[in-house]
Amino acid sequence: MDQMEIIAYCNDLLNIQTFQDFCPNGLQVEGDHRHVKKVVLGVSISVELIQKAIQKKADLILTHHGFLWNKDDRVIKGPYKQKIKLLLDYGIAAAAYHLPLDYHPELGNNIQLAKSLGLTEIEAFSPVGAYFEAVMGKTKLENIDKLTKEVGSVLKRKPTVLSFGKHYITKVAVATGGAQNFFTNAIENGADCFITGEISEKNFAMSQEYEVHFISAGHYATETFGIQALGKHLENQFDLSCEFIDIDNPV
Repeated sequence: MDQMEIIAYCNDLLNIQTFQDFCPNGLQVEGDHRHVKKVVLGVSISVELIQKAIQKKADLILTHHGFLWNKDDRVIKGPYKQKIKLLLDYGIAAAAYHLPLDYHPELGNNIQLAKSLGLTEIEAFSPVGAYFEAVMGKTKLENIDKLTKEVGSVLKRKPTVLSFGKHYITKVAVATGGAQNFFTNAIENGADCFITGEISEKNFAMSQEYEVHFISAGHYATETFGIQALGKHLENQFDLSCEFIDIDNPV
């Protein structure tokens, strides 16, 4: 399959037409329409990721965060220009999937992180059309200290924890990335603990007042799961190699 056929397949798989997003989903830069043998995947498309993809002789780059955002300046200069030039010079196509890859019921960041943390009886909540902004499941880890340790182990970093909830916990809500504003929704749906990527000042008082734990584990770290799941899916479907490149980001 050529570059555009793979992207069209991903567009359908992730139902991008159903989302009103902060950015275009799918194709970001057209390539030279070559047959795809090597796909490089990453959380965000950066100059460093593109350079490493070139070294890997990639035909296609798929990321969760692209470089086209609705509110960005449309002037092509600086690193924005450099990214486009590198892709065009080497004929590499690039596509990105934002909310469709957060909310997907099988490949999404939310469900993939929840499963990685060992949550069971996982259910979705906070619907957006046919999709859901967050998931919730049960944990057997019993208390916030054990859950915090597991989060750190899975994500390979120490999370920020507001441990103002009850000692014993059962129901854990997950909404990856910059989803701290869904804390109220998680509380209303009965969560004992809410896990997301980022944290805001107001979350401190909310955790205290509602007596619900809050774990901020990093925007980047919580969103490494969906793009890797997409890569594994593509490898199973087509005769190609998919490689995730981890460009560590402490945020």
